[in-house]
Amino acid sequence: MEENKIGSFIRDRRLQLEMTQQQLADRLGVTDKAVSKWERAVSYPDITLLRELAAALDVTVTELLAGERDEAPSPVPPEVEDVVVDAVAYAETARRKNGGWRWWTFVALTAGCLIAALVLCIVDRFRFQGSLIPIQWIAYGWAVCYPLLRTEDRPVRNALIIASVGLLVWFFYLGEFRAILIVIASSAYAWVVYWAGCHYKRGRMAALLLIVLLGVVLHLCINFLCSLRYWDFNILLIFGAVLALDALGVLAAWAAERISLKRQ
Repeated sequence: MEENKIGSFIRDRRLQLEMTQQQLADRLGVTDKAVSKWERAVSYPDITLLRELAAALDVTVTELLAGERDEAPSPVPPEVEDVVVDAVAYAETARRKNGGWRWWTFVALTAGCLIAALVLCIVDRFRFQGSLIPIQWIAYGWAVCYPLLRTEDRPVRNALIIASVGLLVWFFYLGEFRAILIVIASSAYAWVVYWAGCHYKRGRMAALLLIVLLGVVLHLCINFLCSLRYWDFNILLIFGAVLALDALGVLAAWAAERISLKRQ
């Protein structure tokens, strides 16, 4: 079930039937703002409204959930639509129940971070001298974990964004040029791992091979950066070459994926 596709389908069907958002909302007993959110995929219709919404749009529940009209329409027995609605309701209930542990984990994490920060402040007598840096790292860890525990749309991607940007800002503030380069290389590798995990759900061995090869490159790059005692323009060129190699690895993997799809 593609939520963006469903939202576009609701909008297109409403316009085809020459209905306004307010008219559709009146038929369903909701507000026009709710309909607007459905069409923009900001929120989704409640399970209990699926039958009424499908009837208002002159489509079946199956077509509504698919986000498109059936090219060869055939009468769908009411029993089949009942099964579809019940299956969606069960999936929604299961999702909410499974999401409960994430909420309580987030509450425990937040409470733990606040307690740790308070203890550090008490030990430091609220002078924020020795306790400031640990408190900042606690806040950083909480910010990275937040999307993993509280967001539904691509939580890993959101956590990677916060982790990458947060480290870059921190080391830039400290003026640690070497650390900045290491963070850039490590962030590039983390994004490659994320990309491989998303695009190679079937070809696990191909993803693992790409991750291992680029991991070796990252290891050599970090060792090289840590062993340097001085900096010059050539070092930046070498570092840029390492990032370019990461990019070429991703492009090669993407090209191989496209070729394999065309052959299927």
